[in-house]
Amino acid sequence: MKRVTVAAFVLASATSLGVGIPAVASAAVADKAAPEQRAASFCQGKQEWPELAGMPAKAAKEIIERENPYVTARILPEGSPVTLDFRCDRVWLFHKVDSPQLLLAHTPRVG
Repeated sequence: MKRVTVAAFVLASATSLGVGIPAVASAAVADKAAPEQRAASFCQGKQEWPELAGMPAKAAKEIIERENPYVTARILPEGSPVTLDFRCDRVWLFHKVDSPQLLLAHTPRVG
């Protein structure tokens, strides 16, 4: 009787592992997707503003927050340390350090 119980336990454990592994593997693949691809799947509103690259940061902030009311834009000098977590409600605006007009150094994106 004990051998049957052990065999059933081993079979049940192996089956649950076999089912769980593909789910973990697909989650790992999804995590490796580019931030823009992840944003497109669940963030609301406009997510990228290539037309604002090189524009003064304060004007870009107003445009971004008007075009996507779900985000808050933050102005920072290029190279500033920031958190690396992805958020749908945040846009980092990095301006050129040597620019008195605080011109944007990169295309603003949600993240």
